[in-house]
Amino acid sequence: MQMTVIWLVSAILACLPLLMAGFFLIFTLPRKLASVKQDLGKLIAPKARANDSGKTESSSKLATESDIDELAKQFFGKLSLSLPAFLLTLFYFTGFALCDAYLSLRFRQGSPVWFFPEGFVMAARPVLYAFIGVYLFNLGSVVRRIYLGDLNEQVFWGAINRLWLSMGLALVALKSGLPANAEASVYFAIGFLANIFLDWVLTNALKVLNLGKPKSEDLPLQMVKGINIWKEYRLEEEGIENVQNLATSDVTELTVRTHYNFRTLIDWIDQAILLTRLTSNQVAIFATQATAISAIELASASPKATGDSTVANALAAKLAVDPALMAATMDRLYEDEYVQDLWNLWQSGKEGGIPPGGSPSGIGPTVRIPLAVPASSPTPDAGTGTEPVSTLKAG
Repeated sequence: MQMTVIWLVSAILACLPLLMAGFFLIFTLPRKLASVKQDLGKLIAPKARANDSGKTESSSKLATESDIDELAKQFFGKLSLSLPAFLLTLFYFTGFALCDAYLSLRFRQGSPVWFFPEGFVMAARPVLYAFIGVYLFNLGSVVRRIYLGDLNEQVFWGAINRLWLSMGLALVALKSGLPANAEASVYFAIGFLANIFLDWVLTNALKVLNLGKPKSEDLPLQMVKGINIWKEYRLEEEGIENVQNLATSDVTELTVRTHYNFRTLIDWIDQAILLTRLTSNQVAIFATQATAISAIELASASPKATGDSTVANALAAKLAVDPALMAATMDRLYEDEYVQDLWNLWQSGKEGGIPPGGSPSGIGPTVRIPLAVPASSPTPDAGTGTEPVSTLKAG
């Protein structure tokens, strides 16, 4: 009777990945998509305008609600999510069957242990500790991603990868002859530290083999303000492993696939675009100035946007670069359609300081970004009573 209960509990635990995938698709995903659409609506609604035919259209070309629905079908298909969850469930069934066989052999002397040889079950005891450790780690990760509305196929494929990696490391540790008194804790910890241990092995292997580093190192994601080690790990799951990848990523796609909202991702991508154009020393200089590390702000202060080179010259002096090159870089940012689209999504109607009746040009509001500019910059706009600011034409 006792073993029957244990087998039933083991079966339920093994089926949890499949059950969680179903729960996410039925209950969590619709709420997630509704939240993303609401977030998008808050960004573009204040900037909606009427075109010549009288129809209202958004000033943003980056996303619509139909785009979000299409991305959801692409990234959260029933098969794409259920297949890795089903495979993980099968692997868990095998692991729990071996655990139950060991319990049966250990506490019910002489009872059958199914198709596992008795000697194999006893020899596999240390590996079972690693299995329990990796199962608990994967379970915690999946549960957290469900309540964040951030579950996708990478979570289950990653869990499968960690499971097999942990089992392999456990077998290596078993053959290396660990002390008996340290066996349980060491093998259990493998499930939590598998990736860290693998990175350590690879790093030391490169040193032993004397393999040189690449000539141009990638910029780490943590150079972007707001990204810590956990957010870096999440972005790496989406194939974004450095600042360069982030600068060219699709903000709408990332919003649908992750649990970060539009404004957070826009800010990160905005910083990343500028970081790819700076050296490490220039980033440090920017950090000490009032001007933020922002492609949008440099674009808004460019000579082409303002008709004035004061800010470009000031930045060139601070960064010790040719003023003409600095002005050209800022102009290219201003002309970059992606930078302007990001700005359109970022800036709401109130924040943009839309004048009564909208923009005289009819092509969208003129938005203003306060920048730290020298006193010799252009005079304030007439009738506004504000300090000098740089402008970027939305749309």
